[in-house]
Amino acid sequence: MKRLVFTLSPQTAFGTPLAGDTFFGQCCWAIRHLFGEAKLTELLAGYLENKPFMVISDAMPQGFLPRPSVPTELLGFDNSDTKQRKAQKAEKWLPEIVLSKPLNEWSTFARTEQEMLTAMGLKGDFFKTEARDHNSLNRLTGTTGSTDGFAPFQRQTFWYHPEIKLSLIIELDVDRLQIEQLTEVLNWIGLHGYGKEASCGLGKFEIKREIESKIGAVENQNAWLTLAPCAPQGFSWHKKRCFYQVLTRFGRHGDLAVHKAGGAFKNPVLMAASGAILTPKEGSPLQGFTGQGITGISQTIEQTVHQGYAPVYPIFLELK
Repeated sequence: MKRLVFTLSPQTAFGTPLAGDTFFGQCCWAIRHLFGEAKLTELLAGYLENKPFMVISDAMPQGFLPRPSVPTELLGFDNSDTKQRKAQKAEKWLPEIVLSKPLNEWSTFARTEQEMLTAMGLKGDFFKTEARDHNSLNRLTGTTGSTDGFAPFQRQTFWYHPEIKLSLIIELDVDRLQIEQLTEVLNWIGLHGYGKEASCGLGKFEIKREIESKIGAVENQNAWLTLAPCAPQGFSWHKKRCFYQVLTRFGRHGDLAVHKAGGAFKNPVLMAASGAILTPKEGSPLQGFTGQGITGISQTIEQTVHQGYAPVYPIFLELK
């Protein structure tokens, strides 16, 4: 597996956060459209046996990482001053330099959103929300008329900072999917739109560049920081050295599957949210990702899989 880092530039508002598992699902549909269903089936062979062809991270501000889901004292914050706790909660971004430091020194580098943008040479807000007005359409009459009459509603969208650069980390098996093919897939999604209401113009982005990266070596590394939602259930972990927020993913089908019998909604999946700290037991292999592939979540397409894998960074976690 090779680690690639893509830089994305948002071009429109978004209706769905740029999460790794959601991104993976759209990539599968793009592969089907661009290279055919047989190619997608070939790539997914072994996906449930710890042999993914691709693992995608959340999109993160370039050069920064999300603050891990651990108690504040493990990051080195001083909890003796209760007045500072609210300010500490706002410091939820960390520069990538922290990866070379023990976890209990990370508080020194924690930044708020405004401080993060200042470090990137930007002014303003990381993102702004916006309400869009909608109304249900009767497909038989072609009007908004219904038994309840005119019934408008709103949906929330958000805009990233117009000059923000987002990093997308992808672990790729280049023997199964070439880098050029992956770039074509990402360009296709960026052109057609990502996530909710892409058909209305949301979720468009551009890929500026791509580089090959390596997993940095950390002295005394003994834990992993996850960069996307993942499913760590059933693995051999040091349970008292694992920290995470529980996430229930209520997924739904997109693209052509919304027209199939069985409905668009998938079964809910219990996951560990991005920013988890997971400590494997001795002898666990060092690789660029952790987690597992998930299936059995759809009555519409039985062979549907969900990305329960996440790219990881090795870290040093010290517990007293």
